[in-house]
Amino acid sequence: MSKTNNISTSCDDKKSAPTYADTLVDTLFDDNDTFIKNMDLSKCAACGKGGDNLKVCTSCEQVKYCNAKCRNTHRSKHKKECKKLAAERKLQNKIWDMNKMVISDDKLFSDPPPKEDCPICMLPIPFAIGLCQVSTTYQPCCGKTLCNGCVMEAEEEIEKGNLKDCCAFCRLPSPLSDKEEMLKRVKKRIAVDDVEAIDWLGAQYYHGIGGFPQDYNMAIKLWNKAADLGSVKTPRTHHSLANLYHCGRGVEKDDDKAIHYYKIAAIGGHEIARYNLGVLEYESGNYELAMKHYIIAARCGFEDSLKAVGDGYKAGHVTKNEYASILRAYRDSQDEMKSERRDRSRDWMKSFDVMRKTNNKE
Repeated sequence: MSKTNNISTSCDDKKSAPTYADTLVDTLFDDNDTFIKNMDLSKCAACGKGGDNLKVCTSCEQVKYCNAKCRNTHRSKHKKECKKLAAERKLQNKIWDMNKMVISDDKLFSDPPPKEDCPICMLPIPFAIGLCQVSTTYQPCCGKTLCNGCVMEAEEEIEKGNLKDCCAFCRLPSPLSDKEEMLKRVKKRIAVDDVEAIDWLGAQYYHGIGGFPQDYNMAIKLWNKAADLGSVKTPRTHHSLANLYHCGRGVEKDDDKAIHYYKIAAIGGHEIARYNLGVLEYESGNYELAMKHYIIAARCGFEDSLKAVGDGYKAGHVTKNEYASILRAYRDSQDEMKSERRDRSRDWMKSFDVMRKTNNKE
């Protein structure tokens, strides 16, 4: 797992009129269900001076001061926000405490749950998006996650005039050209605690796509909500949270939390989370534990894990018979996820990426 550079987690401070998306998010959380903003703890909140001897506010722990004089000067401005930040910190800790289940080795290294099937082609979908080059699309109309092979086939039929512009599964008209209608559908899914819908919305904010601003704080808020509702049944959400804490995006870098969320995601079947645990254990010199993680992910069809197991075999951590068995399981897992339509979707995505990169160079 490669190291990542520090990136800016600041968001645009410009205010605008509330959008339907803002209203949608507001309906998810009550007045007390807030989230922690990123504050600059390297400078005094009152005078702006930096230093190693700054004193943290004991109530919210989100601002620092040079001394009591600076704290008193800033009190009138900070008092209202301090109460809110203190409540946010308390909630964040509550969510962390709720998620911090005791994970035994038996549970951690038990067989992962079976992959869910695409409801159209009935072929397995990996928990990690893009694994085995199988991409997926969440449909906010019906709450189904479809493989892009089936989505692409439906789009081809639409272009031929054989099918109306609609969802490939439930046949409701496609909302992609109408953002407000799409958000209304997401809101309906959220109203029934559809964690996939909440996770999807978090991803929109995280990547800044679909007309949403890039906002790590909002992504964290939504993913915490999804994790709270879904527990180990939301491995993608826990993997996303793990990555945030591992890289320090939108939150303070915290390896303990990252590892914990990776473990929950791995128990839920997330292949890349499992592989990441293997990398972390290997870097710590725990080769036996690392191989256990690599083997599970390789059996689920993750190529990078198979390569790691191969390296483990060369180093004497895996026997010849074990490696042969893992290789067969890897091939079986890959084969059961393959189809002609998925291959065509993969090839189209590759050609699209090449064309996009070429246009960017020009």
